[in-house]
Amino acid sequence: MEHTVIPATEALSRKDMEGACNLLRIALQVLLVRAVNFVILASDEMRDVLPHDDPLLKKCIDPMDALARSTIKWVRSSGDNT
Repeated sequence: MEHTVIPATEALSRKDMEGACNLLRIALQVLLVRAVNFVILASDEMRDVLPHDDPLLKKCIDPMDALARSTIKWVRSSGDNT
C-alpha cells in the first residue's frame, strides 16, 4: 500500500489527477485481490479521483456511512445486554 496509496495522495496534492487515479485504482485492485470485501475511503478527495461510474467505487464505502452503520450496530448490541 505504501507504494500506491502514499504516491496517490502525493499526486493528488500536485494536482496530477491522472496519476492519482491510476495509483488509486492499483491500490484498490490489490486490496480486492487480497480478499478484502470493501474499502473505506476516508478522504473525500480520494473518492473524487475516480469517475463516478467506475466499478471499483462500488467496493468502496463512504466513511460517514460506515461510522453511522457501526454506531447503530453498537447501540443495538449494547441494548441486548441491559
